[in-house]
Amino acid sequence: MVSGGPSGPSEPALDVLMITFNSATYLAESLDALRRWVPIHHLVIVDRNSTDGTPEIARQFGARVISEESGGGPARARALAEADTEYALFVDSDVILRRPEFYREAFRLLQRPGTSAVVGNAVGHPFAYGLPLGLTLFRTAWGRAAGMAVQGQGQETYNFRYATRTQHLRVRYVREAMEHRGTFRRVRTWPEWQGAQTRLVAGGQVGEFAYSFLVILLIHLNSRNWRNIAYTPIFWAKFTRGYAAPERWKWIDRRRESVSSLP
Repeated sequence: MVSGGPSGPSEPALDVLMITFNSATYLAESLDALRRWVPIHHLVIVDRNSTDGTPEIARQFGARVISEESGGGPARARALAEADTEYALFVDSDVILRRPEFYREAFRLLQRPGTSAVVGNAVGHPFAYGLPLGLTLFRTAWGRAAGMAVQGQGQETYNFRYATRTQHLRVRYVREAMEHRGTFRRVRTWPEWQGAQTRLVAGGQVGEFAYSFLVILLIHLNSRNWRNIAYTPIFWAKFTRGYAAPERWKWIDRRRESVSSLP
């Protein structure tokens, strides 16, 4: 059954895909905004065995809840496999949609030739970059053909980026679209872990290594926090250490770590 926000005559209902773990703090607010402003066909939530009532909240909003314990990559792959609409929207469980016309604008941009996906940027973040899945619209068939990277945690969109690059496509952006309530994690070896995951998913590709530096820099600049910006060279040095020795630094279960701000 179709439910959710209004769509125009050329904007079809679509499946919304989300992965969760102990996401109860922001989940209801996130799903409420989606239901109001996006014409949802199916709301598919893949939950990694939450213990805080997350599945119950999801079901209150009409979600189909699926359990998946293998990791973030397999969870996203499972969500994508469940989609049965022409278009799909990945949304993080701590993302709050702030721009009611986001879907209409994103759908229009996706119809432009040479577009692989459309990303909703956070409010107050002037720098657009990459292909995150916090709020991202794409054609389901294209996403399935690209595949979801499952071997490197935190790098699930590598295959999407690779397909975009090799098919000479581009990502487009909708500004001021959402608020991302998540924060950087206060884990001493977090930069090393991210470097290790990048190496595991991309091998020794120089281009991906350089791309990672650009992403780190823009994330810190978007924070508008001088401590984060000043921390960039240190973060990069630690990232490089993890990239150089992935087997040593690859083991962090993100679900078990507290979150806070950098550094």
